Amino acid sequence: MAKKNMDLWSSVETTDPEFTTKVNQRGGFTAIGAQYQIKTATETFGPFGIGWGVSDENFTIMEEVGLSLYQATLWYKYDGNDGTLPINSSIRYHHNNRVDDDFSKKVSTDALTKGLSKIGFNADVFMGKFDDNKYVNSLEKNKNGVWKKEISGAIKGLNEKDEASIRGYMEDGTLNSKNYKKALNRIQDLKDSYVIKT
Repeated sequence: MAKKNMDLWSSVETTDPEFTTKVNQRGGFTAIGAQYQIKTATETFGPFGIGWGVSDENFTIMEEVGLSLYQATLWYKYDGNDGTLPINSSIRYHHNNRVDDDFSKKVSTDALTKGLSKIGFNADVFMGKFDDNKYVNSLEKNKNGVWKKEISGAIKGLNEKDEASIRGYMEDGTLNSKNYKKALNRIQDLKDSYVIKT
């Protein structure tokens, strides 16, 4: 039973370093790209608004201290069950006679990120593992292994010239973990062109 309890957590806890940023404020921390989190939640639960989402959003403006408090409910559907949890965050929206025009987006995104973390999303970041360079390097190494394996598998069946060309791009860094998915499409196009020619 304990293993089943950890199934969701285990499937979403590992963060791709490509979608993180080191922030040197408030003692330093690792920030996760919000759109990356939304994509991962969509892969896990389904489209936003159908498989998961946010409801009962409420902004409370605390004029005397220049703060905005955001409260809402994060809901999701997983393994035949409906889950909900409260999410909240606050932000200074008014300081030195300046109003932050993006405060509502910032505070709702922060609450969403924290809410998703409670069910395991990007737990490695929140557990401080990204402070350990060895951990981040191992993620990068594993990611490199995965994309190189995919490309190596995809180029089987290409003619020698095309295969050598792609291997050369891998070696000189032109083809890398950030653009390899486009390369996979190009490789398939090459294979399709062989079929058309014959």
